[in-house]
Amino acid sequence: MEGKLSLTLIRGAESWQFFAFIFAAIVALAFSLIEDLPVDVGRGWRALTKVGVFVIVGYLTLINSWVRNALVGLLSAFKREAQ
Repeated sequence: MEGKLSLTLIRGAESWQFFAFIFAAIVALAFSLIEDLPVDVGRGWRALTKVGVFVIVGYLTLINSWVRNALVGLLSAFKREAQ
């Protein structure tokens, strides 16, 4: 029983690390793309777009259960191939 519990805890920690990695990668990519917008786009719109991207990606990776389950399935597929 203890072995299964520790395996579950490890998988849970790996899942949250994977969520954080995906979140950071997507936000960094989006912020880079926003910074490459033409100069005539105002600073206010860039800031508002960055906040919007942060909130949307945060919701999808941390709160939305369908996307979280899909990411855990993706992590499981990666782990299965590595073994």
